Order: sequence, then C-alpha cells, then structure tokens
Amino acid sequence: MKILPFLTGLLLYALAFCSAAAPQNPGALGQRPLLPLPKAEEIKANCEKEIAQARAQFEHIESGKDKRNIFTAMNALNIFIEDKAGPYEILANVSPDKATRDAADDCTVKYSPFGTDIFQSEKLYRRIKAAKTTNLAQASYKKDLLEGFEDSGVSLPKDKRQRVKDINEKITNLAKDFERNIREDGTVVSFTERELEGVPKSVIDKAKRDAQGNIVLTLAYPEYLPVVENARQEASRERMWRAKQNEGGSKNLALLDEISALRQELATIYGYPDYAAFSLRRKMANDSKTVMDFLSSVRKAVADLEKKDIEELRAFKAEMEKTPLAQTRVNRWDSAYLQNQLKRARYNVDQEALRKYFPTEASVRYMLRLSETLYGIKFNEAKVPTWHPDVRYLDVSDATTGRFIGGVYLDLFPREGKYNHAAVWPVRNASALLGRTPIPVLVTNLNRDGLDQNELETLLHEFGHALHGLLSTAQFNAQAGTSVKRDFVEAPSQMFEEWARREEPLQFFAQVCGPSCPALSKEQIEQLDKARKFGRGIRYMSQWSYAMLDMALTHNRADADAMAAWKRIQGQTALGYVDNTIFPAGFGHLVGGYAAGYYGYMWSEVLALDMLSAFGDQMLNPQTGRKYRDLILAQGGEKAPQVLVETFLGRKPNSTAFFKEITGVR
Repeated sequence: MKILPFLTGLLLYALAFCSAAAPQNPGALGQRPLLPLPKAEEIKANCEKEIAQARAQFEHIESGKDKRNIFTAMNALNIFIEDKAGPYEILANVSPDKATRDAADDCTVKYSPFGTDIFQSEKLYRRIKAAKTTNLAQASYKKDLLEGFEDSGVSLPKDKRQRVKDINEKITNLAKDFERNIREDGTVVSFTERELEGVPKSVIDKAKRDAQGNIVLTLAYPEYLPVVENARQEASRERMWRAKQNEGGSKNLALLDEISALRQELATIYGYPDYAAFSLRRKMANDSKTVMDFLSSVRKAVADLEKKDIEELRAFKAEMEKTPLAQTRVNRWDSAYLQNQLKRARYNVDQEALRKYFPTEASVRYMLRLSETLYGIKFNEAKVPTWHPDVRYLDVSDATTGRFIGGVYLDLFPREGKYNHAAVWPVRNASALLGRTPIPVLVTNLNRDGLDQNELETLLHEFGHALHGLLSTAQFNAQAGTSVKRDFVEAPSQMFEEWARREEPLQFFAQVCGPSCPALSKEQIEQLDKARKFGRGIRYMSQWSYAMLDMALTHNRADADAMAAWKRIQGQTALGYVDNTIFPAGFGHLVGGYAAGYYGYMWSEVLALDMLSAFGDQMLNPQTGRKYRDLILAQGGEKAPQVLVETFLGRKPNSTAFFKEITGVR
C-alpha cells in the first residue's frame, strides 16, 4: 500500500509526482481530460521526440527567451512533461500487453538524465534564485525548486555534477529492473485439493489447473492471502509463504545492493555521511537521530507485546492441535492463520464470512458515497477508453457548484502482468494557476466476491491518496495533491482507514449496500474492534523491522548487504529470521521514493490518528469533512505539514493516540 512517484531520485523534487493527459480547462464534462493509451509501437516512435520537445522548452526558459514569469514557465514545463511521460508510468504497471509495459518502462527511464540536466543548469538556478516572489504560493514553489537544484548538485564542480547525473540515471534503471522483476515474477504454487483444506471454495473454483489437475495459485493477494490465512495444513501455508518471501528473486538482491552503494556514493559527493542524512533533511523528521529515536520508541512500546501475542498464539496452536505446549512452535507462516483462527474462536470474527457484509461492488459504492458525504463532491461514472475492460472511470464535481474537479480511474482486480499490490498513481496533478484538473489512478487487486475488513481498509487507504490528489487547489503543479513531504503523505490515507471500523460509518455502509447484504450489528462491530486490537505487537514489530531495514541500507550501513541487514533485524523479533528466504528482494519500497523514508508510514500514522480526533463521534459530519478538505487535502505541498495539521486541529499535534493504537488500547 503505497503512493508512487513517476520518476525517482532528484527529478522527484521538480517533476514531483508526474502525471499525464490531454486538454486543460475542461469546462463542461464533455471536455474532460482523459489519459492517452498508446501501444508499444507508438511509445517507441514518440518517446525520443517528446523528450526533445521538453528539452527545447527547457532551453527556451534557460536562455531567458521565455518572457513569462519564471515560476509560470517552470510550471508549464512540469505540466508538459506530465502530459507526455505520465501515461507511460501507469501503463508500465497495468497494461495487459507486455510489449506496451516494456516500452513504457524503457521510456520512463530515459527521462531521468533530462531531469538532472534541468536541475544542474546554473543559468536557470541563478534566474530562479534572483526571482522576486509576489505571493506565498510562489515563495513555497521557489523554495522547492531551489532545493531541487541544490540536491542535483548545481553547486558542485563539473566532474562531480556529471557523476551525480550518472548515478541518478543508473539508480533509475536499476530500480525499474527491480520493480519489473517483482511485477513479472510469475511464480505459481500448485496444490492438491486436500492440501488446500480450509481455503474458501470460491478461491479453489476460480483457480487454474495444471495437466495433473492440481490447483495452481499465483502470488497475487486474492490467491495468496486465502492460503496463508485459512489453509489447515501447515505445509501448504509454508510453501505459499516462502514463495511470497522469495518474490523478485536473488537477482533483485544484487540490484538492491548496487542501488544502496550508489546512494551512499551520492551522499558522499554532497558531503553527507550517508544517504539518510542527505534525504532526511528534506523531510519532517529532518535527521537520522530523530528517526532512530522514533523507531526505538516504537520498539520499546511493542516488543513485549509481540512476545505476548506469540505466546497466546502458541498456546492456542497447542490446544488446537493437541500438542504439548513445550513442543509447540509458532512459525512465521503460522501467524496469519493462527490469528485468524483465534479471532474466530475468541471474538466470533471470521474475516472470510465478512465478504457477504462487504460485497465488492457495494464496497466501491460505499467508498464513493462516503467521499461525497464528507467532502461535498459527486462522482459520475462515464464510459471512456481504458487499458482493460475491468477499468472504470468517474468524473468528479463539486456537489454545491457543479464545478468539474477532475477524474479518477479505478483498476481494481488482479490479472497477469499487473502491479500486484495496491497503490495510487497521481498521473495528472492539478494546477489552479492554469485551471488544470487532476487524474489519479487507483490500482488494487481485490477479491471480486467481496472484501474482508482488511481489504476494505486497504481500499479506503488508497482512495485517500486519490482524494488527496483530486481535491488539491495548489497553484503549482509540482506542489499539488500528494506532492508533500514523504513522511506526511500517508497520513490522509491512514486516517481514512478508520471509516472501515467505526459503528456509524459501517451502519452507513449497510444503507449504501441496501437489502442485498446483511448489516453488521453493534455487537459484531464491537467484536471486530476487539479482534483488530489483537496482534498489534506482531504487526508493529513488523513495521519496525521494515523501517529498520530501510535505515540500515541508508543510514547505518554496517551490514555487508541487504540480506545481512535483514537477517540481523528480523532476528531481533520474536519469530526470528527464516532461513532460505529473501524478503528484501520483493520489497519495492526500498528502491522507490521511500528510501530513508519507510518510517514515514508510522510517522504519518501519528498525525493521522491525531487528526482523526477532530471528527470525534461524528464520523460523517460534513462540516468537519469540509474543513479537512480545505485545510489539509486542498493544500498539497504549498505549506509545511506541521502548519497544516496545527491549523486543522487548533493545537500542536501529539502522539498519544498513536501509542494507544500500537499497543492495542485505543
């Protein structure tokens, strides 16, 4: 569950979260912008031409021949690159045609050196530095642009500037290879029907069969999770779990280590001790000590709780399997299954049974109606060209004025070659300066037959990112929507997950769903909440270990390589490291925009849970929703997150709710 920028590395600062599309100033809905959907040959034919066109615009601005205000000119350049390059990033991850995915992937890589050229231009740097600002939006944009120049090495000697460019281009190429290896891993696991005893019949009935009649399952979550959460045979759970842990393959370990070494070299060129120090100075946390202290406080809060959770699961397993407690062991592939079984027994909560309460189509309607109720907007589905028949498109307008706000694509179900997690691509960012409307793309891999509560949370989480982009009123494109500090970007999405848990919104879900699905009672919702609180120690120690791995590769680089770091870090958790698994090979966050930033998931959750307090017991209050829309979602990156949150809450934020949440007492 993550939000993905278009280009990695230094280009992130100026080209921010790249996007795509067609005409601006849509006016009537019939003039809506849409994403172009080029095929492989068209991408190959146009890529170099489009980069040349973008370069010509850049040189026109650089030379001073462009007489527009420099900030207006840079905004226009950013938008031009979005419109040309943005569609390639999303198509590289969702197109059903492999040739198109490959061509799109190849083209996005070619933009990296051009991005560095922009921000190594001394002429352009001097122009922007000398430019007078006339409003707060310009001042904020100027600050971001200058930081982009500084981070691209504009002040470095010429030979070091060239090395920075080479490193960033190399990292972009390696990261693309890493992500492609995960996306197109293709691993399948075969089982007999007996080996899948306990797995929902709907999963087995839809699965492919091999020549021997065995059931063939992929690592996509709608097939992976039902096995590790429900298969009664431990051997079956272990096979599926190990396959997922090895996703991406050993070749990705080599790519990851090379990326880590290049990042370290990059930091050294700038005079910083490591990449974390270089990167964190632009984030809310500001420095490595703050991050490490935060992670230490998380570990201190949940380490004993994790051990308690494991001991409860061990006792439950011994009782269930009639084995002596002393001889009973909980393995990593047991955790999800045992938690599932314990919650059924202790709280009468069966996640699989929840699918009838959360039908998939009704869940999507709920997501949309909830957004309409809270934020004063309207969604209208429209038939437009898409990259796959499953994909849907919706126009978004203001409920009061009817003003067209933007559009959103929903690509909800798994298929071969598609990105196999959940994410939002902010493919086209807004710019109020030009009346430019946004288009985010929501990509998930949902179960068509209904969602469990975790999947409903995931759906709302990712749509929170989409709303952040849709409701932006930032003046400049590179500051719109989710173009915020990386350790704040998850906060709005994490807050939105709460609407999958509380009684008031879940009763609203039943209204949206109508007579076609049963409604959860107050007692059932209370039991769901109790069940959700079990396993907090396991969950947050996992989050701690992921964040510590990220920091080990970018800050404390004492370990020889990613696997050495992972073995050491996971070895500090209650279940330890499992031999012959290579989790870092499939951990895409490490090569994307979350380098020295994965801690941001929990850091953002601190702010998310604090902001949630503004809603109190009125989760559907449109006045609070509108206030949140205007003071948080609309602002994008124009103001510092600390300022936004303090303005919304009317006080300084605190971490009380977060630490109650991670210890299971909220």
